[in-house]
Amino acid sequence: MAINAAVGLSAGSELDDVPVVQRVIQQTGSIGCILRGEGLDVGSLENYQKSYYYLLGHSRWFSNTMKGSDRRALDGTKEKGKRTIDYSIVIPVFNEEDNLPELYQRLTKVMSALNANYEIIFVDDGSQDNSFQILKGLHEKDNNVKVIRFTRNFGQHPAVMAGFSAAKGDIMITLDADLQNPPEEIPKLIDKLDDGYEVVFGVFQRRKHSAFRRAGSSFAKWALVRILPGETTDLSGFRALRSYTVAQLKLLNEKSKFLDGLLCWMGYKVGKVEVAHEERHSGKTKYTPFKLLSLWLDMVVSFTNLPLKIAIFGGLFLGVVGLALALFYLIRYFLYGFGVPGFATIVILITFFSGVQLFALGILGEYIGRMNKEVKNKPEYIVRDKLS
Repeated sequence: MAINAAVGLSAGSELDDVPVVQRVIQQTGSIGCILRGEGLDVGSLENYQKSYYYLLGHSRWFSNTMKGSDRRALDGTKEKGKRTIDYSIVIPVFNEEDNLPELYQRLTKVMSALNANYEIIFVDDGSQDNSFQILKGLHEKDNNVKVIRFTRNFGQHPAVMAGFSAAKGDIMITLDADLQNPPEEIPKLIDKLDDGYEVVFGVFQRRKHSAFRRAGSSFAKWALVRILPGETTDLSGFRALRSYTVAQLKLLNEKSKFLDGLLCWMGYKVGKVEVAHEERHSGKTKYTPFKLLSLWLDMVVSFTNLPLKIAIFGGLFLGVVGLALALFYLIRYFLYGFGVPGFATIVILITFFSGVQLFALGILGEYIGRMNKEVKNKPEYIVRDKLS
């Protein structure tokens, strides 16, 4: 790679050659000089950051050296005189008034212990309770809290995307407002990113969801193995991402986004780490069976044409079965000389094949409906208020 050439490594050299990496840092004075272009021809801030993360991911010595607060000491990455933000925590909120005070208290305690600059972005997804008033109060007493308020409920994934659009941190973290994702587990995600990963998902040791939700998660995992590139299928809404992965995610203009699938599809280095999963602190889940079904459809339809292929081959199979039955009854008629009395048979066959046809049309309709959604190009969400 160009990075290897710039630091004087041959094509076959390993970045784990500690003396070589140490020599480069000593010659240029600091890691910031290396990445800024005095040791590497990186050309832009984006390449600068990628160069840093390349070294972080490909050199065990470099990764260990730059862990913790040291990795934020990158000369020249931010404009002088401006406060840098290390972490952006994005939290979609929908009718969570009883959970917000506890969430804020626990989250700020965790982030303060990291000794880093951070921002907490709450996205009120059309709450009908006092969630916005509580968030407004948090914003007034804490400059780290930002609030985005939608005109109505647009859904969790649009809320997360709105938070990403407002976030300015080098690392972005998402979690739910129901406290099933304990804020105390955030350092685990950050530590995993420090191992060279670009996207990290928190994998629950033991899910505290209903049996229906667990069954849905099992189905989703089974489906993802077959439709997504890569090996990581243990996905969740508790995740940490590098800022440049979010920048690329925002370039994808799909209206029906399945965020976890897109993050895996983009080809970045995806990792996972086990985290605790707690019972909901207060209130009821907002994911009804209908919403879960809609999410599963988004997952499947967005990444594969498999349902259409199933409809095609299923139709061919049933057509062959129908032809075989017709031949059977025709031969029987000529051999035995009587017709087959079968009103019930006719009704069953008509009902069955009608159901198959409607099912196939429904699959086709899902794809056409999403095409119609893309063509109309409506915004994913509409913001009513923004407190920043």
